[in-house]
Amino acid sequence: MFGYIKPAKAELKVKEWEAYQGIYCGLCKQLARRYGWFARMTLNYDFVFLAVLDMALREKQIHFCREHCVVHPLKKRTCCRPNESLELCCDVAMLLTCHKLEDDLHDEGFLKRTMVRLILPFARRDYRKAAAFRPELAQKLREQMQRQQQLEDGHCANVDQAAEPTACLMGQVLSSLSEDPMRRRVLERLGYLLGRFVYLIDALDDWDEDTAKGRYNPFAERAAQEQETDRCTMYADARGTLYLTIAEMRKTYDLLGVRSLDTVLENVLDLGLRSTVDQIMAKRMTQTEENSNRTEQQREGNKQ
Repeated sequence: MFGYIKPAKAELKVKEWEAYQGIYCGLCKQLARRYGWFARMTLNYDFVFLAVLDMALREKQIHFCREHCVVHPLKKRTCCRPNESLELCCDVAMLLTCHKLEDDLHDEGFLKRTMVRLILPFARRDYRKAAAFRPELAQKLREQMQRQQQLEDGHCANVDQAAEPTACLMGQVLSSLSEDPMRRRVLERLGYLLGRFVYLIDALDDWDEDTAKGRYNPFAERAAQEQETDRCTMYADARGTLYLTIAEMRKTYDLLGVRSLDTVLENVLDLGLRSTVDQIMAKRMTQTEENSNRTEQQREGNKQ
């Protein structure tokens, strides 16, 4: 998970933002308590969304307090007290972080691989601890990551197929949030769509960087095979796919009948995800225009 699933802060009421920020801080502290200081580096908005969703599904009272923070030591901040939802998110964070670092070890350059090798022993230690807490989930995630690696090694140019393992992975994570068979089915579908969204938006965001560093990227692979398709067309197709994924995600979420923290979750699904797409699309279009202008200038210079 990469931090793309976040709310539109300006559209939240003060009390809603306070609750969201309190869960963020509570998750940060819970990571340190459960896995140590290193674990705090894994904190991002995606895991906060997972925590908010799990708390909403449990429909239990959420307790907050005022505590000092390492980042804000002079002023107390609202903080969610430890609970089962925070523990679950900590375990998922450790499982996914270890897989992400192992993927970086396979894809990154020498300098970053060296840094990953220094961090990986601590990540693997925490992974083993998390896997002991969630053995079934750890096994399912491992299988999906192996599928993902096979597709990348095969340079899969089918974007939908490339996103499938990550989508299934998140489907497994969200389906673990409930014991009710009907809810599990809905959550699995919601997780599938969420994982698909995250994979596609991350691949789109990293397109140029992946190409420059020789890393696998499904959009770059597709562009190489379909030379007649320009980037602007692919961006338009990707935007449409992402918008449709968000719309289906919203319909799936409605089937859960969430009542607690519903305004925060709806803000993320209705506004936050679309805002993320628009921001990244604007950045991609700007970079494409700059690259086109630079190429044109080089051609003019060569003619002269």
